[in-house]
Amino acid sequence: MDQILNAQDLSLFEEDYEKRDGLKKLQNNILRHGINESCIDESLYHEMKDVFSVEVKTGKVTNQRQSGRCWMFAGLNVLREILKETLNVKEIELSQAYLQFYDKLEKANFFLEKGLEHADEELDSRDNVFLLDSALGDGGHFHMFTNLVKKYGVVPFDVMPDEAVSKNTSELNQVLTRYLMQGYLGLREAKREGAKQEVLETMKQGYLNDVYRILKMSLGNPVSSFTYEYEDKDGKFVRLENLTPKQFYERYLKEELDDYICLADAPLNGMKQYQKYTCDLVNNVIGGDPVIFFNVPLSVMKDALIKSLEDKRPCWFAADVSTQSLRKEGILADGILQRKELFSLNYTLNKSKRANLRASFCNHAMTFTGVNLVDGVPNRYKVQNSWGEENGFKGYYLMSDAWFDEYVYEVFVNKKYLDPEVVEKYEKSTIEKQSPYNTLWIEME
Repeated sequence: MDQILNAQDLSLFEEDYEKRDGLKKLQNNILRHGINESCIDESLYHEMKDVFSVEVKTGKVTNQRQSGRCWMFAGLNVLREILKETLNVKEIELSQAYLQFYDKLEKANFFLEKGLEHADEELDSRDNVFLLDSALGDGGHFHMFTNLVKKYGVVPFDVMPDEAVSKNTSELNQVLTRYLMQGYLGLREAKREGAKQEVLETMKQGYLNDVYRILKMSLGNPVSSFTYEYEDKDGKFVRLENLTPKQFYERYLKEELDDYICLADAPLNGMKQYQKYTCDLVNNVIGGDPVIFFNVPLSVMKDALIKSLEDKRPCWFAADVSTQSLRKEGILADGILQRKELFSLNYTLNKSKRANLRASFCNHAMTFTGVNLVDGVPNRYKVQNSWGEENGFKGYYLMSDAWFDEYVYEVFVNKKYLDPEVVEKYEKSTIEKQSPYNTLWIEME
């Protein structure tokens, strides 16, 4: 075949199409119903049962609406299960808008600081391009969530509920990004012209002051103290008065977030197992914990997850939900969409090849709440999502073990659920820095 696509090529393509049996019927079906609806494996669909041998009875499903806060919702879903025990309350939801406010403010500071750090490089250097492209989006990682919680605490949902902009962030993100691009450029030029540190700090403070004003007008008031009233499981009225958000976190969330580590299955070129990885350009809180992944075999990840669920502790995880998934039905099962069969394709890319080609990466975070074990081996999992009750099984999803193998990349667990030798390897491992263009560093939305 020549470099140029010509009429002879088109004729050969058409000839091949016409000689294949059954394509007209398939074409009609696709035109009427779409690709996915035309290739669902019904037998696999009906194998996915909503019953589990190990299950954490969790609260009402939340809804991130038109925002990229899945990582934050999933993290708060983990924390509220701890609060249900410590407060002896039937149900509680934590404010996502409260952490959203400080996440945006911290990301603005991070963005401007990194701009100064890379001011000596050309504006189109890979690091500057990455920073400018990522800027002030909604996405994040679990360490970014824990950084916010440890610094600012948490509050109940009704103390700072979601409002219009919290639920639909596109307008806010546009305002913040365009304004902070000006700050990025202004600080960069001032530093390159020899401005003193105090001048740069004053300039940055002015931009952050404007960001704070924008956030308060758009997201609401980030409370400094509050009173929480509720009825506990025993029918007793309880009032917790004059608590700061950080006091609320420190008093009632007994589990120490420092004991959580991110286990990653990252089959990427050059990445070793039992090795920690980080990236200086991916974070939100300057001075907070770095975003670290500990690369381990899938078996280690699954063993720790199962132990956590058996101990009634749900687990935050990140995966590629764009493939082999039925959003409305709530099914995550490898093979549920028979696309290669539908189009007669010889598709051979595995998880490693897809990840290295940037064809698959973490794009959503959710919470594991159950697992079904057959002779100790998992065959499916229950997942708490943040897309509202109208999707899935009242907001919960069913995942096959084969889908876990192919599309789950990270699981965040307390290290007490790991075998001691794995913990020892984690503690002894050095931290290797990576380029932000590795797919592992793409932020979940």
